[in-house]
Amino acid sequence: MKYLYRALRKEEIDAGNILIPKSQGPFRSDPIFGTMDMNFPIEFESVTNAIRHHQWQSGIPTSGVSTTPHFERAKFYAKRNGVIVKIDCQSLTKFGIIEYDVDGYLKPGEISVPEDDEIILMKEDGGSFPKEIIVGVNILWTQTKNKQ
Repeated sequence: MKYLYRALRKEEIDAGNILIPKSQGPFRSDPIFGTMDMNFPIEFESVTNAIRHHQWQSGIPTSGVSTTPHFERAKFYAKRNGVIVKIDCQSLTKFGIIEYDVDGYLKPGEISVPEDDEIILMKEDGGSFPKEIIVGVNILWTQTKNKQ
């Protein structure tokens, strides 16, 4: 795929339409008791657990950023803040960004929203995402507009 899309959160818009993870550090998690993490064999410090935690609706903060290859799915998530960025996939490795395809790590019953075809981006060094990976900004509506 050539491009990924992300509906931005308010803080990402306010920072100049950039990607900001909800936490910093390695994209790895220990299992959480009473969840699907307890499948055998149990994995500690696992990318699979981090992917599962990242996509839960309750949203355990991770250093990953959710994206989709489908502009229409990004529009669904942009209902709140109205801004979607277009990300150039070919520039990701240049900036040390890893792509985790949720479908490649989780079983169908473990995927929270299958229609997203979610790709989680993570900066290898745990730092900020560079603005250079964004090749387009689509403003569906402005934050000053009264969105009902």
